[in-house]
Amino acid sequence: MPWMPTNSEGKPNDSHVMLGVIIAGGLALMLVTGIPWARSFLFSVPVAGVVALGLRYWHSRHGVDLIQLGYKDHPNRD
Repeated sequence: MPWMPTNSEGKPNDSHVMLGVIIAGGLALMLVTGIPWARSFLFSVPVAGVVALGLRYWHSRHGVDLIQLGYKDHPNRD
């Protein structure tokens, strides 16, 4: 059987996490300083996070009524 490289499914160590932080920070810095039209996109990312957290908070305190959403017990029967 020939040798074949595989990906290990091990836990990422601190160097992998730090490398990801450096790459993400460098990409954000390049977009903010180098591409003026990308600034609005970067500023929308925190807004999307706040909206997602707000929806998660709201849904954790309010149940979803599946009947009002149109859910039927047997979806093939109309």
